[in-house]
Amino acid sequence: MKRKNSHGFLFRYQYPQKLVKWRQEFAKITSIKPEDDPLEPFMEVTDDVLAVRSARDNLRLPFLVPLVLGLWFLAFKFMGDIGPHNDEIAYAEYKITYYEDKSRRGVPYDEQFYQYAKAFFDENGNYSFINYLNAVFRYGTDGHRESVFFSISIFLIALFLSIISTTYLICLPRPTDIYFDRKKGIVYTWFFGRVAACRFENLGFLEHRTGLQLYLYCENKKGKIGYCTQPILIQPTGKVTLNGEKDNDYFFAQLFNYMDKGKSALITGEHFLRERPRTYFRIDKRPEPFEERLKTILELEHELPLMYGRIKVPN
Repeated sequence: MKRKNSHGFLFRYQYPQKLVKWRQEFAKITSIKPEDDPLEPFMEVTDDVLAVRSARDNLRLPFLVPLVLGLWFLAFKFMGDIGPHNDEIAYAEYKITYYEDKSRRGVPYDEQFYQYAKAFFDENGNYSFINYLNAVFRYGTDGHRESVFFSISIFLIALFLSIISTTYLICLPRPTDIYFDRKKGIVYTWFFGRVAACRFENLGFLEHRTGLQLYLYCENKKGKIGYCTQPILIQPTGKVTLNGEKDNDYFFAQLFNYMDKGKSALITGEHFLRERPRTYFRIDKRPEPFEERLKTILELEHELPLMYGRIKVPN
């Protein structure tokens, strides 16, 4: 069943389906030849396993890094808006001298502003930000105090978001590849301590304008009983949006070629391993006991196709 979503993109289904149902369709693509580099998202090709990169691996540099830099820029900008400018400090020094000279001559002056300006400085005439805040809260107008409170609040929010996003950037592990084990006939991966897997014959897929979603049977929580379907996004062309059905056909054909014929259908060498950019500080370690948990999932994953018709997917 073909259909168009609300954006006019043609896709095979509007809900997940078993990928193997399309084996014969992709077998018609005859232009595939083994190459030195099978191109992304393929990351490793061996006799037994084919590794495919998750789309999450592509999002860190173009999206998360600019977000972190932007938040720090805003934090420093808002910090600069809290205190007075140099011209305001110089004006306060001038008014102190001016008022003191005038007061000695008996000329009336603005007592509140005089106290406000004088509170900028300590006994040695040195300015400090703490003195400025004290001056605002003791001698400033209500409007000025509210403005300073607002600026401080915005700065603290921006600073908090900057620290959180920076911590997330540093601590976020590199997403694990999706592994297609040809000899065992299974697909598996893991993320944040959870294991996801299924037999290749039950692997589900759904095409979307943001990429290709593969559906595996996954632990609900780390090592806990209870399982669910888990879509994993792949972008065969590297595009983050405006993906269509034809963008995925070549990837599917390569995948079936490997599972049916082995590495010789995909690469010319004995082994292929793509070098990764060193943009992550750590990797998502394989959860243990992995083999036991994988076995448990494979005992239950026959339920996976039954869930496909119940999964609601927005256009």
